Amino acid sequence: MDARFYNLKNQEINIETLANSLVNAYRSQGYQAQYVKDQDQIIVQFKKGSDFEAVIGMQAALSLSLQRTEGGMTATAGQQKWIDKVAVGAASLMVPILAPLVLTAGFGALRQINLAHQVFSFLDGLVRQQYPEVQINPNAQGPSFF
Repeated sequence: MDARFYNLKNQEINIETLANSLVNAYRSQGYQAQYVKDQDQIIVQFKKGSDFEAVIGMQAALSLSLQRTEGGMTATAGQQKWIDKVAVGAASLMVPILAPLVLTAGFGALRQINLAHQVFSFLDGLVRQQYPEVQINPNAQGPSFF
């Protein structure tokens, strides 16, 4: 699970504005994207690929949690959808006629890995654009006191 802590000392990060920007940007790239919110947390969901692409292991999906914290925001990528890639890869090894599906499952795995990286890179840029003084700590769960 990837995580980032966005540290802002004197401002509160508007997580709903960030979620809207993420959803709009990824929808314009052909993704299905939406968010669900409560008072201090928003879950943004991204998915690219049809049901057929899910069957052959090419679909990519990601959930991103944006949570207000003391002094900033934590962004955490949830468990990605890997079961379809594993199932397709296993089936293609067991049944020789399905061997080409190893390629689609491999492509789907690369798509999945790239999605998490792209979302975090885009989020970093959005936060820096709106809050230039932000300090970003990759792979951190919160502020460090040491």
